[in-house]
Amino acid sequence: MLILKRSKLFRFLAILLVFIFILPADVNAVEVEESNPRASYYLTSYNTYLYNAALGKIRVYFDVTGVHYMDEIGTLTIQLFESKDNETWTRVNTYKHNTTSGMLGYNKVYHSGYVEYSGTIGRYYKAYVCIWAGKDGDGDTRYMWTQPQKATLFAG
Repeated sequence: MLILKRSKLFRFLAILLVFIFILPADVNAVEVEESNPRASYYLTSYNTYLYNAALGKIRVYFDVTGVHYMDEIGTLTIQLFESKDNETWTRVNTYKHNTTSGMLGYNKVYHSGYVEYSGTIGRYYKAYVCIWAGKDGDGDTRYMWTQPQKATLFAG
């Protein structure tokens, strides 16, 4: 009887020790992931969206935050697409960092900006944006689609 009680006590203590050693490890791993969320080694966060600037003008806005000061940060290319029915899309313009000013910032942690396109009122637009952050000859890109936006007479 005494042996049976000792083996139950031993099992209980063994299970308790397992929980004591396992649970804190999982909690710490979760805390590390949540306290340091970033997109990559170079990018902390990024976003892009369209804005109807009135009279058919469409703006593609972007903002990019690096992990530290980056040699280059912003967007490399922005491809703009147009649709009559919000289903079939045709590329109508491509903006490139080496021919469009303001797409890249230099020696900065954060860069934002926009490009503008004179669209047709009543048509839909969306953009495919190449985000970039680079340092010391290396870097990272991310690609992002914007939500479609209809060009209208009034802003909003």
